Amino acid sequence: MKILIAENFTALLEKEDIDKITVKQLIEECHISRQTFYYHFRDIMDVLEWTFRRAATEAAEQSLESENHLDALRIFTSFVAENKNKLDRLVNSKNWIQIEGILVESVAMYLGKIARSKFSDIEISYDDMEMMLRFYASGMVGVILHYNRKNQLDEEKLIRQIEKIITGKIYPAQYS
Repeated sequence: MKILIAENFTALLEKEDIDKITVKQLIEECHISRQTFYYHFRDIMDVLEWTFRRAATEAAEQSLESENHLDALRIFTSFVAENKNKLDRLVNSKNWIQIEGILVESVAMYLGKIARSKFSDIEISYDDMEMMLRFYASGMVGVILHYNRKNQLDEEKLIRQIEKIITGKIYPAQYS
């Protein structure tokens, strides 16, 4: 049922701003009762958060199957490009602060799944790992939204630049 609600929500988000999507409209699209909706979700923002988490989990699973970290980043940037219209609608929301937090949290979850799987031998404290994930997630969300707004999202260039940042090639350790 949650998947049905999320898919209908995503379809509505293709057509209209999140601020205009109502629970009433969503339950009509899903052909479910209000009670069924509230059994699964608190409100529209809860649907958005669950949908992002699900998408981040799916993207992470695909990324974990990739040959290398560039292909993993390619999966992420492709997802962003495919959802450009939805992101544009979210940026203009009156709930943007909350939405940005959900985006950052979803990207941090995505990066965490990859880091724990592909780099499990790295010795780092939990607190440092959480800080690193938030830092990279905030940066990735900010950069992607910046270029997405300008309609200048060159996926390959972005992938290479993010890879340089993550590996320390843009900001070499000798300058730290």
